Amino acid sequence: MWLTIKGEEEDRCLHVALSFAAFLEMLTKSVTKRATTATRAGYVQRGVGQTTPFSGGSSRNVAEDDPRTNILQLNIEGLTENKISVIEQLAYKNKAFIIILQETHCITADKLVIPNFSLAGSILSRNHGLATFVHGRLEWSLVDQCPDQSETEWLCVDVAGYKIVNVYKLPRSRLTLTTIPTFPHPSLHVGDFNCQHVNWGYNTTSPDSESLDTWATSNNLGLLYNPKETASFFSRRWNVGINPDLAFASFGQDSRLPDRRVLGKFPRSQHRPSLMTPPRFKVPAHSDPVKR
Repeated sequence: MWLTIKGEEEDRCLHVALSFAAFLEMLTKSVTKRATTATRAGYVQRGVGQTTPFSGGSSRNVAEDDPRTNILQLNIEGLTENKISVIEQLAYKNKAFIIILQETHCITADKLVIPNFSLAGSILSRNHGLATFVHGRLEWSLVDQCPDQSETEWLCVDVAGYKIVNVYKLPRSRLTLTTIPTFPHPSLHVGDFNCQHVNWGYNTTSPDSESLDTWATSNNLGLLYNPKETASFFSRRWNVGINPDLAFASFGQDSRLPDRRVLGKFPRSQHRPSLMTPPRFKVPAHSDPVKR
């Protein structure tokens, strides 16, 4: 009898222990899922009515750690839901508050959606297309864009006083000194220019590239190029790296140009993303609500 009771008690205790362990596992998965969702969205709650973008789990404001605004650029070679997810994670990881894309291949704006970002400007095209996204913490306005059916697509967005020009030049189109407009300092022209020049890593220089180089020099724009960086485009067909993706920034009184670096490979695109950090272009810090 005693053995029977003891066996029943052991079974009961074992059942309770297993149930408690299952509860803890379920609770852990729920917390992990919520944390992952918050991280991918680029937000961590700080209190009632306030969130911190790109804080990576810390309660400190990102502007306290690095107030500079990073700009992410990529020829995405066709925007899809999977690529949007990767772009979102890439922006979060690199604290990018502005995303500039070329070759979106979108004919309707409802496909141009990135969580926590506003679509500041776009050019719709089945074969080409541009899109510029700005994080919700930054003020922006669309300044101007190219006429319809232009062989060189461009659009300019003013973000907190900084003119950012998204550019895509069709490979066989011709470039002149007036093809791409310039804007007052500070400004940044960035995108896929499809121009070959020895100044940015090619073995030869094409007539279009001569025009582009002259355009930049005559308008006091500096090329953001480091020959030690990885090439921005890797041709699988020719097994060679080249640099069609470029950036030109206006010179200020301090003559400081933005930092630029090329990131790693991007899925289903031969282009690599690039990240630019303009000096003195900062993310406005959140302030706690004032009780009245």
